Amino acid sequence: MEVFQDFFSELVGGFARLVTAGFIVWMIFIVFLFFRELFTPGDIRIRSYLYRVWKMFLFSFEITAYGGVIAAPFLMNRSEEYLRYGVVMGLALLASAVFLKIRIATGRFGFRKKQ
Repeated sequence: MEVFQDFFSELVGGFARLVTAGFIVWMIFIVFLFFRELFTPGDIRIRSYLYRVWKMFLFSFEITAYGGVIAAPFLMNRSEEYLRYGVVMGLALLASAVFLKIRIATGRFGFRKKQ
């Protein structure tokens, strides 16, 4: 019974690590986007700015998922906490697969033929 408790505890912790890392990356992107918008001449267009903020939000979680696939095996080998980083790697693989599927379905990689 303790094995299930440890697994689900690490599952929730791994999900929290990925989400927290995604929000941190998003905040860094927001700071760069804010300063870029601040120093552009002309009026601030709120609608286009909020659209770029939303795109950065999605992109930050996508980058976090891809980074988790790369960083988790390294951290697993380095710290020898196989369950913790194995769960993080599994969640990152799942999120990466979902993001890749969305990108391919929407044609944002350029794989679809233009009509």
